[in-house]
Amino acid sequence: MNSGKTVYKGLIYKDLFLLKEAFPIAALAVLFLLFSITLGFAGGFLALCIMLLVFAVKVVESTLIYDETDGWDSFVLTAPVSRKEIIRSKYLLQILFLAGAFLLSAVLLLLISLIPQFDGEEWLYIMLIVGFCYALVYGAVVIPVYLKFGQHTSRYVAFAVLVVVAGLYGATFGISMFMEFAASTIPLLIGILAVSLAAYGASYLVSQKIYAKREF
Repeated sequence: MNSGKTVYKGLIYKDLFLLKEAFPIAALAVLFLLFSITLGFAGGFLALCIMLLVFAVKVVESTLIYDETDGWDSFVLTAPVSRKEIIRSKYLLQILFLAGAFLLSAVLLLLISLIPQFDGEEWLYIMLIVGFCYALVYGAVVIPVYLKFGQHTSRYVAFAVLVVVAGLYGATFGISMFMEFAASTIPLLIGILAVSLAAYGASYLVSQKIYAKREF
């Protein structure tokens, strides 16, 4: 089996090509939220971060839907590509999008921190990190659930998980606010990050096992 970088590049490029129509819509949404931020709404920035992170997870879900609908899996497995490489490419794509969303949010936060009316909004840094962690958890659930149950059932499960993750995010925000976003929140952040990374690693292993047993 060809396990070189060319295989992963090819699989990821295929998914990116499928997603080209979604980027203009996302760009318009980002511009709208940026306009809200310039008016002085800190909540607008937080909404932008969440939207970008959720979008990063959803793009991979969209590629899974395409693969199932168009019979991509049965086709690509006739090529010198292993099942492990296919799953690995999905997780790599998701990590790339999540990292991109996080970095874009961090850059925007750095820029808006220069605006006078955003003075004292350091809590946004904390909630950005928390949002990234919970996006990892959301992504960790979406991929194996989709591989196991297909697009119809997984849509309901993904929505339910999104609601739960949103609730956890709100609860974390409340706890952090109670702690006044002080240094005492650092252990909480470390704990959330550790759990999210562990969940993502476990998700990858589970997805590999599920996909190895699938018949096409």
